Amino acid sequence: MKFKKDLATRRILTVTEEELSRIVLDIHDGPVQNLFAALSLITRLQNEISKLSFEELQGGVVDLIPIVNQVEKQIEMTLHDIRYFVGAMRSPEFHRRKFQSIVEGLIFQHEQWSGQTVELEIGSIPDDLPIHVKIALYRILQEALSNAYRHADTDKQWVKIWADDHDIYVVVYDKGRGFEPPPLDGPQATEHEAHIGLRGMRDRVAILDGEFKLFSSPGKGTRIEVKVPIHG
Repeated sequence: MKFKKDLATRRILTVTEEELSRIVLDIHDGPVQNLFAALSLITRLQNEISKLSFEELQGGVVDLIPIVNQVEKQIEMTLHDIRYFVGAMRSPEFHRRKFQSIVEGLIFQHEQWSGQTVELEIGSIPDDLPIHVKIALYRILQEALSNAYRHADTDKQWVKIWADDHDIYVVVYDKGRGFEPPPLDGPQATEHEAHIGLRGMRDRVAILDGEFKLFSSPGKGTRIEVKVPIHG
């Protein structure tokens, strides 16, 4: 078991670096590109205005409203992306807040950002849940919701969380398009860059000596099951 945990710890460091690289790439491909497009539109708008005579400006001969609308749309998209990145990276005050409150806040944020509906069923969770368990489960849930939004082609997800005397359980599932899961354990376990989210969830659970299960098939949705000791 110690070897498995050490292996997971080494792998999570690699995953963390890849996650940072992905965030940088997403920022470049999202907000940066949107702002560049908005700047180009503003330059075009300035050029169009510079060609107009005073009389044309006064009379509104050339309709520049469509260009202004495009600029507005690009800026709105940029703000949307920035809010998402800030929300994803901001600490939800793990020390102070109860885990149930943290989960409810994450799901509300996800619904607002994605437009999806998430049905949450959460049982009694110990108030003294260790912070490292809170953080790991929060990141796993965040990744599971995000994966379904990006890939499942569905507008609804379900989340169930409960605990017994020894363990806490998290189940996330959807009825979307599904996929053929890659191997996550053993010598054939995937290290492919495209599976970084799955690898991150797997390794976070392994560090806590927990169990991670993934069930999916094309056309039949996806189900993620996590079980970790309450006290890590």
